[in-house]
Amino acid sequence: MMMVSDIQLRSRFMDTLDWLCQVMIRHSNGFDVALVRIAYGDDNSLGEAYGAPEALRQLSLLTHDLQKAFRKSDLVGRDGTDFWILFPYTRMTENIYEKLLDVLQASSHENLNIVNREVTIFELPLIYRDNQLPEQALELLHYLKLHQPQLASHVFRLASTI
Repeated sequence: MMMVSDIQLRSRFMDTLDWLCQVMIRHSNGFDVALVRIAYGDDNSLGEAYGAPEALRQLSLLTHDLQKAFRKSDLVGRDGTDFWILFPYTRMTENIYEKLLDVLQASSHENLNIVNREVTIFELPLIYRDNQLPEQALELLHYLKLHQPQLASHVFRLASTI
C-alpha cells in the first residue's frame, strides 16, 4: 500500500513540475519556488546496508515522512534514491536554507541516516532567467543533477549518524 502511495506522490510531483516548467519559461519573475534535491548516497549504498527490498521500503516510508514534515504547499517526489521537493518561498522574508534545514532536522524518519546525504537547493526563477532549460519535469531533474555545480544556490551535506 505504501508503494502505491509513493507512486501517487511522485506522479503528483511530476505533473506539478511539468506545469511549473511551462510557467517558469513564460514568467520567471515574481514566482519564487525552489527545487530541493536530497541525494541518499548512491544507488547501491542503501541496498548494501539494508538489502534491496528493505531499502525500497525505507525509501517509500521516507517519502511519506518528508511530505508530512513539509508544508501542504510543498510537494515531495522520489526518483530512485533522490528526493525532490518543490518549495515555494518568499524571497524577501524567508531564508530558504535555514527553513529547509529546520524541516530536515525535525523529520521523524531516522532509519536512512546510515548514509551520507547531500542536499542541494536550486532557486528556479534565478536559473530560468539565465539558462535555456528543458520543458519537461524529468528532463529538468536530470539537467539539474548534471549541472549542479553551476546551478545550485546552496549545497550542504548531512553525515551519516552511525
